[in-house]
Amino acid sequence: MYLIDIAMLKKQLKLLVILFFLGFVANAQNRKLSGSIADANGPLPGASVVEQGTSNAATSDIDGSFQIQLTTTPAVLIVSYIGYASKRVTVENQTTVNIVLDADVNQLDDVVIVGFGTKKKVNLTGAVSEISASDIDGKPVVNAYQALQGEASGLIIQQNTSAPGSVSSINIRGVNTINGNTPLVVVDGVPGSLNNINPNDIQSISILKDAASASIYGSRAASGVILVTTKSGKEGKPKFVYSTMFGMQEATNFPKFANSWQYATLRNEALVNSGMAPAFTQEQILGFKENGPNVNWNEALYKDFAMQSSHNLSLSGSDNGLSYMASLGYVDQESMFKGPDYGYQRYNARMNFDKIVNDKLKVGGRMSFARNDIKDHAYYTDFIIEPTVRTPPIYNIIDEDGNYTLVSGSNSNPLAQLKEGGSTRYQNDEVLATFTLDYEPIKNLVLHGVIGGNVVSNKMHQFRRSIAYVYPGGGNNQNSVSDSYSRTLYINPYLTATYKKTFAEKHNFDIMAGTSSETSKTEFFGVTGLNVPGNNFGVINNTQELQRNGTYGSGNEWSISSFFGRLGYNFSDRYLFEANLRYDGSSRFSTENRWGVFPSVSAGWVVSEEAFFAPLKDIVSFAKVRASWGQVGNQDINDLYGYQSLVSTSSNVYSFGGGSAQGAYYSVSNGNRTWETTTMKNIGVDFSFFNKKLDLSFDVFENLTEDILLQLPVPATYGLGQPFQNAGSVSNKGWDISAGYRFQTGDFNHGVKFNISDTQNIVENFRGREYINGSDVQTILKEGYPINSYYALWSDGFYNSAEEVAQSATPIFATSVKPGDIRYVDRNNDGKIDYENDRFIFGNAFPRYTYGFTYDINYKHWDFSFFIQGVGKRQQWLRGEIVEAFHNNNEGPVLESHLDRWTPNNLDASYPRLTVGSESINNAARSDFYIHNAQYLRLKNVQLGYTLTREDIPFAGIESFKIYATGFNLLTVSPLTKFGVDPEAVDASGRAYPVARVWSLGLNVNF
Repeated sequence: MYLIDIAMLKKQLKLLVILFFLGFVANAQNRKLSGSIADANGPLPGASVVEQGTSNAATSDIDGSFQIQLTTTPAVLIVSYIGYASKRVTVENQTTVNIVLDADVNQLDDVVIVGFGTKKKVNLTGAVSEISASDIDGKPVVNAYQALQGEASGLIIQQNTSAPGSVSSINIRGVNTINGNTPLVVVDGVPGSLNNINPNDIQSISILKDAASASIYGSRAASGVILVTTKSGKEGKPKFVYSTMFGMQEATNFPKFANSWQYATLRNEALVNSGMAPAFTQEQILGFKENGPNVNWNEALYKDFAMQSSHNLSLSGSDNGLSYMASLGYVDQESMFKGPDYGYQRYNARMNFDKIVNDKLKVGGRMSFARNDIKDHAYYTDFIIEPTVRTPPIYNIIDEDGNYTLVSGSNSNPLAQLKEGGSTRYQNDEVLATFTLDYEPIKNLVLHGVIGGNVVSNKMHQFRRSIAYVYPGGGNNQNSVSDSYSRTLYINPYLTATYKKTFAEKHNFDIMAGTSSETSKTEFFGVTGLNVPGNNFGVINNTQELQRNGTYGSGNEWSISSFFGRLGYNFSDRYLFEANLRYDGSSRFSTENRWGVFPSVSAGWVVSEEAFFAPLKDIVSFAKVRASWGQVGNQDINDLYGYQSLVSTSSNVYSFGGGSAQGAYYSVSNGNRTWETTTMKNIGVDFSFFNKKLDLSFDVFENLTEDILLQLPVPATYGLGQPFQNAGSVSNKGWDISAGYRFQTGDFNHGVKFNISDTQNIVENFRGREYINGSDVQTILKEGYPINSYYALWSDGFYNSAEEVAQSATPIFATSVKPGDIRYVDRNNDGKIDYENDRFIFGNAFPRYTYGFTYDINYKHWDFSFFIQGVGKRQQWLRGEIVEAFHNNNEGPVLESHLDRWTPNNLDASYPRLTVGSESINNAARSDFYIHNAQYLRLKNVQLGYTLTREDIPFAGIESFKIYATGFNLLTVSPLTKFGVDPEAVDASGRAYPVARVWSLGLNVNF
């Protein structure tokens, strides 16, 4: 596969070389114009000059001078510069021109996408963050989640794995409820998925973080809203863009194993400490030290490098009132797992258009298609990784004859499962379409009608082959076939009427009213069969036995009806006010409790517009204070029909005559359940300094979610399970800071961006109950503590003598406690350690102090940037073989972290004495000894690029040509890396596909 890719790359490069040197000669009728660009204080280097209606462009040099080829008479120049108002200059027949730009202090024309409309940035009263196309360009990512991480304050994205086709978790401003904290994603006005968007198609993203900005979406906005706007055509001749990227992935951060002689030494020590005979002689240990082997089963699963590539093609333009953009995209990401062509491919196609029919009517459409093809192994990833950490390095994974080994008590070989065990194929499609109509019956009144929706289908086919091991005792000896399919049809029509009017040149009104309907219908089925003769042609029809518990089919549907409105008012862009109201009805609730009202109000004061502020204008260019209050709802529970009892049948309802009997029964229900309601408060300030060169925003927020839908315990005599009921409340408080600074030093243009945010939730009301979840890792829901806080014993160092053991409380569940074992705090001072009375509440896995830092610099044709992202506070409870020596009485593992274990000569050790079997019960107890600091700093992206424009290569027939090199996930600094665990991963065992480091080369060509 590599050879094919390289051959294709060579052909593409040859084609580009031919175009470069045999391009078109510039139009002979061009005329040259010279000029200068300055402000009141002197020359402006780096200003942009574009001839309107053409692709002719130039940039001013260090003296503010420029030269440009003009093709029209008279020509109109558009001159722009950061922090200054753009200027249009008409040029007749003159050969020189001097242009003076004025500082644009407030940039009032900056427009931000908000719910069901747009607003000037200066007039925003809610908490909204923006991410532009330039923020995500050039990142070697396979989906938009990866591109957005760390780019906006309050936006929390965790990349748990780099597995092909995997989706990151996403959150806005923390956790507000126990039920669903994923934000609503709206793509061009219709709910969609970030995973299916081609990042190259994104024009801008707005993050709506408080009720003032999000409550217009009512019950869908409890966890915030992400508004994605895709690109459209711009005035001028058609623009053709091709971009490609080729990269190599490499797995990072493997567990650090002790070598074979160290393993054998510590294995003997553990056996002796546990009252058993040593397993290795000194001669064997010496042989391991001199000759090995030192087999790393974990690294043996992965390739040294896996290829990754993308190709994107787009055509856009605008002429005679028709704006259009069409694009094609392709992503190919090989899996780092060894095996038969595992990997991920995504295909994207998009068509956007807008047509101005006349001065009153405008129509538009957005259509996209995304296909995600994934080929993976046929087993569970954690089950494949698990034995590779437990297996000692003294065993070979493949013997000298090429046979897969079965060692250390295992009945399977993970490398055999990858290479010989079959595959799972997924084909996930999404078709999204939106059609719009804008009609202005009278001046300032615009009717906006939309019919939008999407169809999502997911198909899975798995053929798990049986594996014939040469060694006796092998498992994986039965093959199977599984097929499943689901399809969801979502339809969302809505209509809005917007009226904007200014009275007396100072009183600005913006009034909007609308109604919408959402309907979703899902159907799904699946089947599993066993025993395909010959271990080939794995289809259901070839199986000899269908599994009853693997055969299923059903469907569901839900709907929401809504009415909403917004009133906005500002006085001279100085005093700002906005009110929103949404009225939602959900099919998840009974008629009596179906409808919810969700209001919000917000206000702002642009202090810098006051007369008394004038003396500060040279330093503080802009200052605004804003505040908001509002409520949003939540109905995001999986129990779609739980407000009414449903009748179900089963073949085994009760016993009759010594056998099972068929019957019917009612499902549990609660007709009184209703909306969760989140009340949001936000106070924020926005500043700009030094003529808009430095921007700073700061927000403080407080959310309170009440009537949380919970399944509380009921008496066993009830017999029907636990219905959802409105029973809890959770508060969530935090803050956001974002800053940006742009400046110049000579020919160098610099940019710095930084954001940081924090959030923490507290369970305020749980009706006095506690809920403990988990087995090896346990969390608790309890009033006064964050959701899913860790619940464990408190470790207090190691026992250093038999006297300390005798004088201390010891666990009642441990068969033996000796010097070198972990000591625990006796919380209730009853002289014994038990889980019921001696556990403490510790931290949790949710990240705090999330931050991102970007620096970019450009010099003439060169540009360079780097991006750092991280988390300042997070805990991760690790269990199993990733931290425990000889976990669960296995032969391994022994990690480098175990070398510093407790012995009578090493009392200050970091790990307890080594043991096996029942002797390990005390040290394996669920305690904070295994809860680790998971904060991290990651060098996420570094890019170096070189750009040539038409001015540089007029004979090539292209507008611009950029080549760049990028490194992604280059460096991670975290206390967890010593265990071989990525700090973003939430898996407690470390049995996760590793995060990849990516090295790539990219090319952008604009025609």
